[in-house]
Amino acid sequence: MKKMLLLLALAGVLAAHLASAQTCQRDSNLLLTRQLLSPAPYYPDSPYYNLKEACINEPYNQSVTVFVPDTFVYLGFQVPIQSVSIALTNAIQNYPTGMVYSCDPPNCVFQALSLGCILMHGTPSPSNNPDTFDLGIAVRVKTVLGDVPLVLPRDINPAYHYYLILKQQGECSVATQAPENTLVGLRLTPNPTTGQTYLETASSRSGIFDLDIFDIFGRLQHTQKIGLYEGNNRLALDLSALSAGSYFIMVRDEYSRAVHRLVRL
Repeated sequence: MKKMLLLLALAGVLAAHLASAQTCQRDSNLLLTRQLLSPAPYYPDSPYYNLKEACINEPYNQSVTVFVPDTFVYLGFQVPIQSVSIALTNAIQNYPTGMVYSCDPPNCVFQALSLGCILMHGTPSPSNNPDTFDLGIAVRVKTVLGDVPLVLPRDINPAYHYYLILKQQGECSVATQAPENTLVGLRLTPNPTTGQTYLETASSRSGIFDLDIFDIFGRLQHTQKIGLYEGNNRLALDLSALSAGSYFIMVRDEYSRAVHRLVRL
């Protein structure tokens, strides 16, 4: 009887542990936009750090989605990609002490045209000083010509950075704990459009959001700030400066993003 009670207690502890285990949340919008990373890195034209703030002695987690294309330019040639991988330990450079990471899939090997996920988590230890950490994720790109080492995001573009702000215990803003589903639904009417359309979406909070427009190759064609209110929103957009073709409109803040396809006649 005692053995049975012990087994039941252990099963309960295991179930609680599994229920509370952190999971890596993929951003499936990358399959549409063909952007390589989510959250988007800092860059001078859109100076937002995007990674959640961390505090010393407080649990932290941040999912990073990696879209693996099927080719990339290497030494002037378009080279087919087979996979992108990171080491199971010590692949994140300039990482605060006490922080670790895990992957989905667990072997940290992301196949071409798939979404890999890296979960940065842990509790920054008191040995850290409050600072802004410029993180780098060391990866190996497997190609038919051999492996190519890169550090993300700066090897995508030298102006790109993943800045992680580490604060004293208790100083993390409430906003960093906001749910990741700030935006619910996104549509454009009319769509297709000759230039004038309305963006409609629902938001769980009021604030300033980024609106980015990408062409089908993932190149940024337009960006602007928009203000959204908690609840339903309807904004007029003038897209007459866009050439005829297909685009993706992304609305995002620090915690959420929504993407919708646009056809400009």
